Amino acid sequence: MKFATRLLARRIGTMSALLIAFTLSAAQDASAQPAPEFDLTGEWVFNVESPNGLGERQVTFVQEGNKLTGEISSSMASGDLEGTIEGDQVFFVASIFMDAGAFAVTYRATYVDGQLRNGTIDFGDYGGGSFMGYRKEEGG
Repeated sequence: MKFATRLLARRIGTMSALLIAFTLSAAQDASAQPAPEFDLTGEWVFNVESPNGLGERQVTFVQEGNKLTGEISSSMASGDLEGTIEGDQVFFVASIFMDAGAFAVTYRATYVDGQLRNGTIDFGDYGGGSFMGYRKEEGG
């Protein structure tokens, strides 16, 4: 039990440090970048390939200039996200909470024709994956 508690504390501490550094860096970078020509605000669906197999994520983006915030969820976990947009490149870190503990997941993709394509996911110690994102259809 002590090991699990220390592991969780270490993951939360690492995640917090990463998020603070990312937030400070993103705030500085976002103010220097011109606003993107697109708006990701709204409901999205990600088709994901991960070490656990194929899956789906439900994502809500809120975009203010180059800054992204929102939420992400799957059948196994959920959490908040923060990120930035530079040109057609979208980057965000999701703070995920699971039964096994909390950790940060990094997403990167290219915005093309209303979709997020060539997406990569970094699960940290749990490996990597890929995804494609599209807007959730009204009523669906």
